[in-house]
Order: sequence, then structure tokens, then C-alpha cells
Amino acid sequence: MFWFRMSVPERYRARVGKREWKESLGTSVEAEARALHAQKLVEVHDLIRRLDATDTVAVDDEAEKIVSAGFDALARSNVKSHEIAADYDLTRGLDHVCFTMLKMMSFRARLDWGGSYAAKAQEEALGEVDEDLWPVEQPDPVGAFPTFAHRDAVTLNIDLFESNSLFKGAAFREVARAHLLTRDWKAVEIEATIVAQAAGIVFKPRGPLFEAVAERILRRLAEHRFSHWPTGVEKVLLPMMTAMANHLPAPAIAGASAPARTLNDAFAAWQKHNGIDPELPDKTSDEWKVALDRFRELTGTDDISAISRKMVKSFLEDVAQLPSRPKKAVGELPLREQISAARAAKLPTLSPPTVGKHLAAIRSVLAVAFDKEWIAANPAAGLAVTGAKHTGTERDHFSDEDLRKIYTAPLMTNPEACSDTMFWILLLAPFHGSRPGEHCKLKPHEIVREGEEWVMRFRTDSRQRRVSDALETRPRRQKTLQSVRDVPLHWIVIEAGFLDWVALQIQRGEHWVFGDLEADKYGDRYKYLSSEINDAIRAVGIDDPDKAFYSTRHSWRREGRRRRVPEHDLDQMAGHASTNVGRKYGQGSPIDTLKESIDRFEFRSVPWDAVVACAHQRLVRLARATLPVPRDI
Repeated sequence: MFWFRMSVPERYRARVGKREWKESLGTSVEAEARALHAQKLVEVHDLIRRLDATDTVAVDDEAEKIVSAGFDALARSNVKSHEIAADYDLTRGLDHVCFTMLKMMSFRARLDWGGSYAAKAQEEALGEVDEDLWPVEQPDPVGAFPTFAHRDAVTLNIDLFESNSLFKGAAFREVARAHLLTRDWKAVEIEATIVAQAAGIVFKPRGPLFEAVAERILRRLAEHRFSHWPTGVEKVLLPMMTAMANHLPAPAIAGASAPARTLNDAFAAWQKHNGIDPELPDKTSDEWKVALDRFRELTGTDDISAISRKMVKSFLEDVAQLPSRPKKAVGELPLREQISAARAAKLPTLSPPTVGKHLAAIRSVLAVAFDKEWIAANPAAGLAVTGAKHTGTERDHFSDEDLRKIYTAPLMTNPEACSDTMFWILLLAPFHGSRPGEHCKLKPHEIVREGEEWVMRFRTDSRQRRVSDALETRPRRQKTLQSVRDVPLHWIVIEAGFLDWVALQIQRGEHWVFGDLEADKYGDRYKYLSSEINDAIRAVGIDDPDKAFYSTRHSWRREGRRRRVPEHDLDQMAGHASTNVGRKYGQGSPIDTLKESIDRFEFRSVPWDAVVACAHQRLVRLARATLPVPRDI
């Protein structure tokens, strides 16, 4: 017998009087059940629409009062703080409030774009840049700024208009217009909280009232005309406003005769769009499939045209209540029963970042469906999960004392204390600014002499191929375009005998510089070693949760600044995007210049002689045990 089951969204439960709609469909024939299920789903959605309709008028009235009172209070407060200026009236106070909100909203938007956009925004606002804090720049087909061309246009307009006192606020205003047109209420969460507090209201940044307040704030900001703008300013701004609007995707209407598409159809299209072979392991693909399977089970929906925005929100509410890492007995239960078990036993539930991944899966898969015109709009666009976003505060640098503890410990001075691979990875990390996992992907032929200098070449693989009797499960990838680079070897690493280590790997017929590393099913060669190294770091007395082996990368940046290494050289060696457009066209510094820069690093708290001596002992031991294997690499 088939059943209809659907969770009642939390905001409706008091009026509906239940937490779940559950009703027998009265048939064991799958085809009949599907038709009855679809009919019942329409009934439920009609009920939800009726419930919403009764709230809409009251919510709109309350939102209008909150926004009007909040902006008025903020403007008056601003006037009061400038009361020494005789001509500073309420109009100028409102101008100042709107300009500040628009400027900060634009700053956050550019940080979200990542890469060079985030770096430029940081440099302008803060006077310094740390790109490790921000994501890789990538297009977002369902966001307010879907393409690089759109973002470039916004950046250029900010440079042109915001530097001219006559037109201040004009380019920032376009950011608010984009958020308004795409109904991205999350983008104005901070401003909504500020306005509500100014009006004497405290509310959670979710639900109909928040959305109504957010929409009215964005509309005010997008339509605000600053008093300092000259007469006839519209003639100047209209071309920019038109060009910006043209970057936003136009709504697509699915054809009436289009066949019904399922989540599996959309997922397959997403895999093809991203060049993912469904026959090979792929971590993101596997995570997305889990999210889609959970969506299908919790909502009872597989037809993508039936997915609504409210359905996605309801799914996020439900999935946030699933137990995290449950025992087998709980994990094998249906999802609704898992939620009940987690509630009854007070089990830990999924974290906001994990719930955020579920949303990302739904949003990105439906984005491809939208692009193919299978659906008229992406119902997950603009939604966000509070607490899911990367904050940039997860890792701290190692202090001089931390580095001394690590590199004077037996780990780095006793040749029997750890594996040779672990030793060399630990030695390479602080001197080169590379991500630790990048060293694990090196191949012997990528340690080469360029002119007078030895360099490591960090590369990607264009295709998969067989190596010996083992299949490389996926091509090597780098985090960003800038991560494909050449980095000179530090003189201490050369003195320690790293080139001899590479030569021995070639003599042994190894395909990798560190051939004993075991890759997981996704091809990650660093995952298991990472745990070992971090355990070893804890063992020497570094137990700060904000510090891990990746902290060597932050320490490298600080040491470079202490040693007066040029920022553009640091960016190039670390695989960061330069904020200087001219340097991008110039392809960066030559190897001999980078060699001079990298050899300045010394980490004054560490006596490196003992580490170098340990490296030599390891090489002697390995050379005695190595027999040449004749084969092509």
C-alpha cells in the first residue's frame, strides 16, 4: 500500500494542528499511486497558498511600518550625530544611511565573488588583502551577478562613479537593484536587522515578515535618489542602469508540451554540464546525490516542475533535524523516523554547513534545469542557510614558538620517528607557501631545472589515463587557475637533499614524488596523511583548535612580509590572484626573481641544521635499500 507523506512546514503547524500530512493512497498499484500522490500534493499546496493569503496583508502592513520607522530613526540619529553642521538636515541624514548600506552591501557582494574581486574589495575597504579568507571566483548562473562580465561591469562602474563626488552611490545602487530583481533577501539580512532594531523590533532573519522587510529595504535603496546628484543625472545613469539590467538572466517559460522532468534527469544534466563521468568516483557528485535522494524522500516530489520555493524551505527545515553520524540502527530508518529518533534521544543534528551543502545541491541542479528551460524559475535561487558560510577564521598561523616545537621535535630530527614522506612534506610546507596537498600530487618529472634554478611545477591533468596496473580515479586538479604555477625550491630544502630524494624515486620507478601515499576513492592523496600530521602536531603540544598543518601557509605569508618579500611575489608563489591588473598581463615575476624572494625565508626560531642532518640520514638509508627499476615514467 502506498502512502502520501509530507512534513508540515514549522510556520503552519499551529494552524494545521499536525507536524506531518500522512494519508493512505488506498492502492498498491504504483501508477495509480503516482497520480493520487500528485493530486494530493496539489491539494496541500492549495491549502498552503490559502494560509499564506490570510497572512499577506497583515505582514505587508507590519513590514511597511517597520521599514518606515527604522529608516526615519536611523536618519534622525545620523542628523543628531552631525548637529554641529548647520546645513545637515533629515534629507542628508537619509542620504548618509542609504549610502552606508549600499556601500557595505556592495562590499559583501564582491567578497562573495571571491578571487580578484574579493581582493580588490578588501584592498579598497581595509587596505590589506588575505585571499585565503575568500572562495575561488566562479560564475553563479542563479545569483544576482551570474557572470564574470556582469561582475567586471559592476567593478568598473564602482571605480568610475564612486570616485566622483557628484555621482556617489550610483554604482552601489545597481548592486541593490540586482539583489531586488533576483529576490535575494539574504543579501540584505544585516540591513534588515539594523532597520528593525532602529524601529524597536527584534525578529529572526527568516519567514514572511523578514522577506517583506528585506524587499522593502532593497526597493528603497534601489530607488533612492541622492540629494547631491546634479539635475539631469538620469541622462548619465540610464546607460549604466540599462547595461546592468541586461546582464541579469531573463525568465524562461517552459513549453506547454515539454515532457515531465525528474530530479534524476536534472542531476544527469548537471553532471554532463560539469564534465563529470557518472561511472567514476566524484566527491561532489556523490554528496549531491545524497542531498537529492533526501529531498525526494522528505518532500515526496520527483517532478522538478512541482518543486516550489516553500517546498525547498520546508526541506531545509527538515534536513536540519536529521541526526549527524547516527549509529547504524538509526541510520537505516526512513528519514522521518530518523528525525523523530534524533528528537527523542536528543542526538546531535546536521551542522549548518552540511545543510548548506544540501541547499547548494538543489540550487545547482535546478539551475541547470532552468538553463535548459525545463522549469520557469529556480525555486532555490536566493535562499541561504544561516551559519553555513565560510567565515575565514578557521585557521590561525603558527607562532615562532609553535614552529620551534614542530621542527625541533624528534618528528624532524630523528630519522626513525616518522615516514620519509611525512618528513619531506613537513619540510617543504613552511618554505614554499604551497597548500600541503599540492606537494602530495607532484610527479618526479615536475621537479625540473629552469635556467640556473630548480623549481616545482604544480600542474593539472587534462585527461585520465592508466598508470601501471592502477587507474588514476580522476585527473589532478588545482584550486584556482593561479595554482598552476612554478615555484623555486628553497635553498635549505635543496641542501637537505630533496633533489636526491626525487632522483631515488625515479630510480625506484615511482610515478609520484611521494609514492607511498594512499589516495581515497576520489583521488585525494593528502587526506590520510593530513590526519597523521595533525595528530603529530597535537602531540608536540600545539592544541589550539584554530591551528592545523595548513597553518604553515599563513605562517609563510607572515614570514614573507617580515622578510620584506614583495606582495606580488608572495601571491605568485602561493597561487593567489594578483589585485594588480598590470601584473596579470605581465605574467608575474621571472623564476630568478622568485628564487631571490623565496630564499629570504628563514623562520628564525628554528635551528635547521638538525633537520638537514636528519634528512641526510634518511637519504643514506633509502639509497642502501633502493634497487633501480627499469621503466618509463
